[in-house]
Amino acid sequence: MNEKQDNFNELALIARRLGAAAFGVADVGRMKADGLKPPVEELMKYPYGVSVGFRLSDALMETLVNGPTTTYRYHYRQVNAHLDRIALELCDAIQAKGYDAFPVPSSHIVDWEKNTGDLSHKWVAHYAGLGWFGLNNLLINPKYGARMRYVTVMTDMPLITGEPHKGSCEDCTDCISVCPASAIKNSRDDFNLEACDAQLKIFRDKWKIGQQICGLCIKACKGNAEGRSKKSK
Repeated sequence: MNEKQDNFNELALIARRLGAAAFGVADVGRMKADGLKPPVEELMKYPYGVSVGFRLSDALMETLVNGPTTTYRYHYRQVNAHLDRIALELCDAIQAKGYDAFPVPSSHIVDWEKNTGDLSHKWVAHYAGLGWFGLNNLLINPKYGARMRYVTVMTDMPLITGEPHKGSCEDCTDCISVCPASAIKNSRDDFNLEACDAQLKIFRDKWKIGQQICGLCIKACKGNAEGRSKKSK
């Protein structure tokens, strides 16, 4: 077994021990070659992007009816906090071996006008092979659908990398009818980010949620966990 594989296995074990449902590594050079430029471009100097996904509670997601709830907001925040903890544990392991590690916060807006963070966790996860982009503009994991949150650790530790996921939603359009902003269309290229963002602000201000979240299209996208089909519930 080579160094890259050993390093990958060590980090994957840490992530899984802390409850991660998905783990992979993206080739940053390939991302740059495809023209990806995150708000904080300094992060792209690292050759590897470690992606970790944590599964949201199915039972809690099923309670969402017309929009987010304060319980969902709490769950959302706690999952983000746990992902950040996983990232810190990975950083500690990486640095213990003499390499650099930059933990990118799981939920941290640096450009409020464009509603973007330090970099796109979705893009890193996609290049790590963890999922594809759905009609709802979210990363769709083949097993858990959109019911996931992600965090990224950028590093120079040698690691084996995945391939961009080539999956698709095929004929599934479950997320379109549930979108309160009618932002989701039959093509991802037609996704209306402005309408989605405006709806999130309505939920935040009028529903007293205190955070720009919704959750309805995430609820609709269940994936195939434990043999469950998208249409089973």
